[in-house]
Amino acid sequence: MNVTEVDGRASPALAAAPTSVGAFVGRTRRGVPDQAVRVSSLDQFTARFGGHHADGYLPHAVTGFFLNGGREAYVVRVAGAGSQAARATLNDRQGTPAASLRVSAGYRGVADPGVWAHALRLDVRDDPRAVTTVGAAATAAATTVQLASLAGVEVGTVLRIASTTTLLRVVTAVDRATRTVTLGAATGEAVAAGVAVSSAEFRLVVRQQDPATGAFPVVETWSNLSMQAGSADYVSDRLNHPVTGSRYVTVADLSSAAPGVDLPAVVSGVALTGGSETAAGAGDLVGDAAAHTGLHALDTAAVQLLAVPDAHLLPAVGEALVVRGALDYVAGRGDCVYVGSAPDRGHPAGTVPRSAADYTETVAHYTQAVKEYAAQFQGAKVYGALYAPWVQVADPAGVGPAPVRFVPPEGHVMGVYARTEQERGIHKAPAGDAAAVRGALSLAAAFSAGEHDDLVRNGRTNGLLSPGGRTPVVAGSRTLSTDTRWQYVNVRLLFNFVKSSLRDGLRFVRQEPHTEALRRMVRFNVITPFLLGLWQQGAFGSDPAEQVFTVKCDAENNPPADVDLGLFRVEVYFYPVRPAETVHLIVGQQPGGGTAAEA
Repeated sequence: MNVTEVDGRASPALAAAPTSVGAFVGRTRRGVPDQAVRVSSLDQFTARFGGHHADGYLPHAVTGFFLNGGREAYVVRVAGAGSQAARATLNDRQGTPAASLRVSAGYRGVADPGVWAHALRLDVRDDPRAVTTVGAAATAAATTVQLASLAGVEVGTVLRIASTTTLLRVVTAVDRATRTVTLGAATGEAVAAGVAVSSAEFRLVVRQQDPATGAFPVVETWSNLSMQAGSADYVSDRLNHPVTGSRYVTVADLSSAAPGVDLPAVVSGVALTGGSETAAGAGDLVGDAAAHTGLHALDTAAVQLLAVPDAHLLPAVGEALVVRGALDYVAGRGDCVYVGSAPDRGHPAGTVPRSAADYTETVAHYTQAVKEYAAQFQGAKVYGALYAPWVQVADPAGVGPAPVRFVPPEGHVMGVYARTEQERGIHKAPAGDAAAVRGALSLAAAFSAGEHDDLVRNGRTNGLLSPGGRTPVVAGSRTLSTDTRWQYVNVRLLFNFVKSSLRDGLRFVRQEPHTEALRRMVRFNVITPFLLGLWQQGAFGSDPAEQVFTVKCDAENNPPADVDLGLFRVEVYFYPVRPAETVHLIVGQQPGGGTAAEA
């Protein structure tokens, strides 16, 4: 009996694309530059990028994202040209020591620049994989030696034979039946039975200082390392492996000494020094498309929300270049939204605002400044939104019993985007009473109702408000678009979602026979059920489905000339639901129900 499995006549279901994967580009304490790294929790971010630091806003943005409902993000560290990884050189065991091994700060074989690695310490210990004895006496001319045990002995192993002098010989062959090893050179002296034999491997211990206690707990231990390039335990291959290598250091073999004495000498507490980080400029943050640096490190990552909070560390001209670069980047992708913020409210130079009293600019003047800032980024169709003011949050890198500081709100707002999508759907505007900003203790400016209305309608910037002193909420959902068709954040997010879902879900169409049957299947069996699901969720309003979306894929928009060229055209149109942004109440008097009668 032969059984053949076929796909049958069922059409592939159109899977929903991801909707709220965040992307953060900027400065971190550590991390391989220009590499998009996926993290799904704050703990993962801290382990890979080192947590909070005083010189940037990105860690606060990532914290706010996960705190407010974000579940997945990509982080790209950006460092300026000339940044260096800290390093240390370990010497060998010759009478006149020479460089044996250079240890540099890194991750899985790639350099990790900055001063963060100055907190690392290295210990080297002997750590033989094989410990045995000579099983039978050997002459000075012998090139083979019988051992009591071959456990841990392989071709390429360097043996340390404790005879009259310490002999160091490389194993070139192993005969396990007779427990005999062939050496790369004769013993050079008679070796008695029972002489101790061990293999020449070492252990490298990496310790990192705990800033809270000052202690140096062990973070990694690498056992049975060899300096032999052909060995399975070769130090460079093990520590620099791209998947299983060290999360803290990379190594380079500098030795030219003979096997055995090329091992790093036993030492303790060797510090890595010389690390540096040049502050990233506007060009570093925007990056290069060909080299996939900066923003372009995200080219292959499926992200829908983008923030570059460290743009606020740059002068005004550089900050504008980064924001413009980010808006151009997401527009070019067509599946992502830039979430940014206006600059902080004015305060004395050199001051890090930690309370509202540290600000000297009036709220009215700040409102006007925000409008002027936002105006330079507005356009008919802009894939981005701005928010103001900054939010006060806990500052793990600060000093004192309960340090706080004000930071840009974009990470927190992106978390609100994700939470709103999870609770209500991608079509719901990420604003309103349910859009509470978790982790925000207070706001840098308290906009009045009139100031906020002016900010939203004329500045196209969304305000964060704290009505009655309660937890701040996102109170606006406008994009920077001047075209009213694209002025709401939820409309942009919904269109991005539908486009991405259709793009990914219709890949199966390629190379299928272009027939009317294929067009009907795509129209009725794939796209229409997907749109009906969105309509049932309320994404297209409450009118009948046939009035709020249209799918066209037939002979009319696929004429023979296009079919001959291999083109397959599908047109999808839908009405996106808009938020009720302004509530207009009319309250008046009406005549009473009583009547007067003449007595």
